[in-house]
Amino acid sequence: MEDEDGGLFNIEISSDDEAENESEKVPRDFQSEKDFQRQRAQWKPKIEVGELWKTLKLPIDNPSKPESQIILHAIEELYFFRRYEEALKLVEESLKGKLIAEFRKTLEDYKTRCQKKIRNITKPS
Repeated sequence: MEDEDGGLFNIEISSDDEAENESEKVPRDFQSEKDFQRQRAQWKPKIEVGELWKTLKLPIDNPSKPESQIILHAIEELYFFRRYEEALKLVEESLKGKLIAEFRKTLEDYKTRCQKKIRNITKPS
């Protein structure tokens, strides 16, 4: 008896609502030419110059995946720009926090790489 009074199985199904919604849908990739030109005029390339490390507050205990990625990207950026001493300091500061084993190993690998590069640079020829 409960179903007759608006219970769980008293559901109306109408295709009229669906037809109305379909005509109002805009494609996901739709953008007017005016909107595109406005966005294009405001766009500027993002230029990385080895300063990502300045945004970090280290050490971080149990960093989230995005935080771990930022730490790693900052180290890689310094390494790429051949700023090995700075990268090494960043790695050592990062290693002071509580980290998962896999991330700790990655940082220790970068520590070793930086130390080798520094030794090769300072080694007399």
